Amino acid sequence: MTASADGPASRLLPDPRVLTWDQSAGRACIWCKKALTTGTVSVGFIRDRLGAHNLDTEVWAGPCCLGEET
Repeated sequence: MTASADGPASRLLPDPRVLTWDQSAGRACIWCKKALTTGTVSVGFIRDRLGAHNLDTEVWAGPCCLGEET
């Protein structure tokens, strides 16, 4: 796991190999896998490489995991 440099301080970002397609495409919350609609926040990038290929993924979280849901 890698720590998020610019996301919530105590949350770790998962390994890129365990992401679902929706998570890696920014369509689902990075932590709970719920579909994202409104109130989403970028929580950082998961850095990854395969040889010369950059596989960095920007990941997003919704109000469900940011403590903003009522």
